[in-house]
Amino acid sequence: MDKIHVIVAVHNRINITRHFIKSLEAQSFKNIHLILIDDGSTDGTYEMVSGSSLNKTIIRGDGNLWWGGALHEAYLWLKRNDVDPEDFVLTANDDIKIDDKFIQNGIKILTNELNTFLTANGYDLNSGEHLDGTVFYNFVDGTSVLATHKHTANCASTRALFFRVKDFLKVGGFHPILLPHYGSDYEFTIRAWRKGYQILSDTELKYLVDKETTGYMNYIDLPAKDFTKKIFSKKSVFNPIYKITFIILACPLKYIPINLIFQIKRYFKNVVLYIKRHLAVKMKDK
Repeated sequence: MDKIHVIVAVHNRINITRHFIKSLEAQSFKNIHLILIDDGSTDGTYEMVSGSSLNKTIIRGDGNLWWGGALHEAYLWLKRNDVDPEDFVLTANDDIKIDDKFIQNGIKILTNELNTFLTANGYDLNSGEHLDGTVFYNFVDGTSVLATHKHTANCASTRALFFRVKDFLKVGGFHPILLPHYGSDYEFTIRAWRKGYQILSDTELKYLVDKETTGYMNYIDLPAKDFTKKIFSKKSVFNPIYKITFIILACPLKYIPINLIFQIKRYFKNVVLYIKRHLAVKMKDK
């Protein structure tokens, strides 16, 4: 019988996590094993998940795992516990909203595809905007473009990603120190692509998400005293250290120098934009 291990990392948003747990309990496909990484929640998340009827394993962190570290813990659990290599895996954010046939449809599609990482298409809950799916990452200039709704590309997020255990073990885990949060999913799927796997999306596989829960921050509006601290935090999508690390890990060797140049230029352009913005605000206040 087919089995799927659903990997989800959570931290201190019990109501969002509860909704996701209920959506798993309502799935038409029932052979689900939840691997939940509770990274230091203090809001009762652990107790709430423990009371779920799902077959589950809860891994507890101290708040310092972040996304890459949490998924790597799940990878190590699968590696240690001698699970069936033909089992399926779904990595998911707890804020995605899925229908009761989501897992059934994902397994059905992936069953007909070998050497494949399958991502669902994500749409904004309020506007219907297409937010997530397969992505084309440009190794030269570091830009990325969301592909069409059914397409192969060279990377994807891990927000709703299906694959097989045996392929997870072959591609390897994540880099908790080098890429603790943003970029960890793109590096992982680019690594899979470079090993010969296709990164696929399908129009039949979709979910909704509220952009307000994604955690992105508008750094351009931060006070000057917070700008540097926030930019260099582990949670920052613009952290230049992790941007450089991502390029070194993900890009073919011949593209690394030119990609680094583009990223450095882009970073300084944003810093100049930030300075001009705040100088203009100060002049206006005077």
